[in-house]
Amino acid sequence: MTYPIVFWTFTMTKNHLFYKKIGIVFLLIASTLALYWQVSGFDFVGYDDSLYISLASKDLSLSSIAWAFSTLEFANWHPLTWLSLILDYNLFGSDPSGYHITNLIFHMTNTILLFLCLHAMTGSLYRSAFVAALFALHPLHVESVAWVSERKDVLSALFWILTMWAYVSYTRKPGILKYATVFALFAIGLTAKPMLVTLPFVLLLLDYWPLARIRNGYVVPANILPMEKKSIPFLLLEKVPLLALTLSSSIVTYIAQNKYHAVASLQHASIMHRVLNAFNSYVAYLGKTIWFQDLSAFYPYPKSIGIVGGGSSILLIFSMTLLIASLAKTAPYLATGWFWFLGTLVPVIGIIQVGSRAMADRYTYIPLIGIFIAISWGLNHVLERRPYRKPLAAFAAVFFLSVCSVAAYHQASTWTNTFTLFKNALDLNWSDYRAYNIIGVATEKNGDHERALYYFQMALKTNPQYDPAYVNAGNTLRKMGRIDNAIHCYRKALQINQKSADAEYNLGIILMEKNLPEEAIHHLKKSIEIKPNDADAHNNLGIAFMKTGNIKKALFHFTEAQRLNPKSLEASNNLAIAHRRMNDDIRHNPH
Repeated sequence: MTYPIVFWTFTMTKNHLFYKKIGIVFLLIASTLALYWQVSGFDFVGYDDSLYISLASKDLSLSSIAWAFSTLEFANWHPLTWLSLILDYNLFGSDPSGYHITNLIFHMTNTILLFLCLHAMTGSLYRSAFVAALFALHPLHVESVAWVSERKDVLSALFWILTMWAYVSYTRKPGILKYATVFALFAIGLTAKPMLVTLPFVLLLLDYWPLARIRNGYVVPANILPMEKKSIPFLLLEKVPLLALTLSSSIVTYIAQNKYHAVASLQHASIMHRVLNAFNSYVAYLGKTIWFQDLSAFYPYPKSIGIVGGGSSILLIFSMTLLIASLAKTAPYLATGWFWFLGTLVPVIGIIQVGSRAMADRYTYIPLIGIFIAISWGLNHVLERRPYRKPLAAFAAVFFLSVCSVAAYHQASTWTNTFTLFKNALDLNWSDYRAYNIIGVATEKNGDHERALYYFQMALKTNPQYDPAYVNAGNTLRKMGRIDNAIHCYRKALQINQKSADAEYNLGIILMEKNLPEEAIHHLKKSIEIKPNDADAHNNLGIAFMKTGNIKKALFHFTEAQRLNPKSLEASNNLAIAHRRMNDDIRHNPH
């Protein structure tokens, strides 16, 4: 009789846990949908979205796959992200709602997988659920979900979590096939976003806690199946194939960013300036994790950083690191969570400065998991000997999640369209010249040329060296018929930035309209030198050569335009006309 009773008790307990997990998953989905369903009605924003969707406007074909794996557009190599957007284009066309819903589905999937993965690693149901809920509802994660261009964030995070889960399975019963699964998932994740390069480092942290695989380290009491202990050299050697992938991805990323001049030189920001900004950013991320105020789509890189302010940030981070290291034996989750946060931000913390932003909310999508782990397990630790521990912990968790949800809902609403997003940015920072420029472009698209010029002028007032504002002002002036003023703007842009393909291209177009094809050819050639895969530039250079009577060169550039954009009817028509002209010339001049 004993065995049936034990079996029945085990089965009921197991089923009880299963229903609890189902209930938590349902709550996570419901709360995430309640917060983010509003994005289904959002527009694309004038901050990379139009360029991403334009480049992804391809049929699903072998040539599209080849393009995705070969292009370094946006100074990155992320073919899986491109293929995801190409698939969306084939499903939804130019309707933004489908793209937004896809981002939301990925975010919900990541939330559920994070909960299940943490529970598998730690055996703690509610603490894992709290981490997943923070991940789902925190305002700093809004940018990754509500911005279509950040598909790479939510997509790469999916493979980050799957890799961790596969690693847990491997550590419990090691084998070549299981390790190969870890390797493959990590490799796929890197094709979505190179920020996954720090994942092997995080796996080492998990070896310490909660997996407790380190032979000579602190032995963490196992809530689940005990792990086989390994030496530190063995654990490092175990990660070498993954580190090889990290190195390869880092090299490709650096090449891509150098090709598009995305990496700032030391002339723009010294090493000391970058280090101070990095520590300031760490502190700012921590502050915004607890007190989510003044969240923006763009945080400009500071022109100067005071030694006192920067030194205070360095002192704070080092002090916290030493404190957490001293607690590593009694509170090992703090060490894993803290070093997860510090380590995963390294690629984007600004030591190698890319672009002109100091920090970005989207950079916290994976790193904050470490802080959430520290908060969740730390809350339980602090309250474990207090009376009414469970009600207090539940109240604190629900209260903080409610505050997060309200703040995140408001933050998500700022991503409704270009105007709401960048007017919010200007409310926080009136001198944000990029915000003025982007609102100006959106205003010009709506046909309000005078108002658009005002925004471009404001961009140049706050930053006279911002060449894109000159280019956009020139485009607007050209539409207003003020041709000479437009040419002046394009030339000013080129004085500031000799590598501005847009300025060269538009100057070439306007000179062609003024019937100056030879000058137009010079500038269109320059545009193609800077941006060789611009189909429109090739097409217009072909037209300019046609005007000068050079049919052979015109044919070459029309052919290139059609190759780069097979859907272009204009390039196809121009190519046909050039062939007819060539045949006519041969008939009339056979020798």
